Amino acid sequence: MRIKRMDLIKEDAEQVQGVIDKGTLGNKLGLLRAMEDDHPQRQKVSTAILTEMLGRHRRIDHREHPLMVGYFSTLGFEVAHLKTGDGDMKGGTTSIERKEDDFMDSLFDDRWLRQLGAMREEAEHSFLVVTKSYEAIKREVEERGVSEQVLTGFVAALCAVGYPPVFIEDKWDAEVVMRKIMHKIDDDTTRLYVPRPRSPKPQEYRNALIEAMPKVGIKTRRKIVQAFPSMADLCGATVEQLVEIEGIGQKTAERIHEILHAV
Repeated sequence: MRIKRMDLIKEDAEQVQGVIDKGTLGNKLGLLRAMEDDHPQRQKVSTAILTEMLGRHRRIDHREHPLMVGYFSTLGFEVAHLKTGDGDMKGGTTSIERKEDDFMDSLFDDRWLRQLGAMREEAEHSFLVVTKSYEAIKREVEERGVSEQVLTGFVAALCAVGYPPVFIEDKWDAEVVMRKIMHKIDDDTTRLYVPRPRSPKPQEYRNALIEAMPKVGIKTRRKIVQAFPSMADLCGATVEQLVEIEGIGQKTAERIHEILHAV
């Protein structure tokens, strides 16, 4: 069905421009596949795809497992030296920290929790993936003579600070999931669910409403609030004023303006 829809879109220059301006990367790739080599707007679509891919700037730390480095480098990830707070894989808005044998060491070293806190400040979305089964980790805990309650307490603490660990024993499966996480966040144009704060203040409701906007995470929301402190101020903002905020492009600004003025 998607190819048939793109076959129709490619014949309408206005609709093609609409995909270039507001479509996801998947939309653009689908449109490019449907276009003939001599299509007059093929080059324009190709340029839009390349621009978006470069803008994501996906990187993987060179100290990662060779299997991980090899797999992600074939997907266009830059192999780089990532600093503390970047995680092991980093995209435009997403960081992923991977743990395996060093997960046990984290039980006795609170520096890791501070590292996760730094990662949250650096990225709008951050995740923790453990390439080891929970059963294997429990066996290691037992072998070291540590109470299993220490492990469960540590996992509970990770969940409490916003990093529920995803246990995926097979590295290949973990790679696929991590890639999909980044792909999902980069290509989703809307995130409707924002948790309601406990005993919320008016400012917290304001923050939750702003973070529900497309492509707006914690860091971008802070910049929006700095420019437009109240929802009334934000509703009065023009597309041009929104574009002036760091982290908001033309498409996102137009979408936010459209949402704020929807009837």
